[in-house]
Amino acid sequence: MTEETRSATERITENARATEAVGAALGAVLRRGDVIAIDGDLGAGKTCFVRGLARGCGTDAELVRSPTFVLHHVYPGGRITLHHIDCYRLGDGADLGLFDVDALRDDGAVAIEWAQLANLVEHEPVRVTIDIRSGDERAIRLGSGAPSRFVDALEALKT
Repeated sequence: MTEETRSATERITENARATEAVGAALGAVLRRGDVIAIDGDLGAGKTCFVRGLARGCGTDAELVRSPTFVLHHVYPGGRITLHHIDCYRLGDGADLGLFDVDALRDDGAVAIEWAQLANLVEHEPVRVTIDIRSGDERAIRLGSGAPSRFVDALEALKT
């Protein structure tokens, strides 16, 4: 069954706490099998966003750390398991075969930082881009084609 998709949407956050809150709202609608492809410059708040995803999944968000040197963290114990992968150290053309993303999807949801460095087309990811605006302000944007449950969760934060 194909899920309804909607056009891209954006949320502006004024600080790290608000960026995490956006992640939590999207984490609350994550399902087993979802892949979230997160892109943004160094310091944009990708790991902060994943901390929110974990909180939304019901996992202890304080356990979330940047996987830059470890490459893959697993956050079990919530509504679903969250797998957190970072492609930064793998570089352009990152081969995610060593992670067996399909098996991770069977186990839970997968959040991938620096996703632009890997070819994720076969996994049909939900694209999230975090842009640094000024100071601590960030623009968090869902890519076009995001399932409506993600768009609805993001839009609910605006009210």
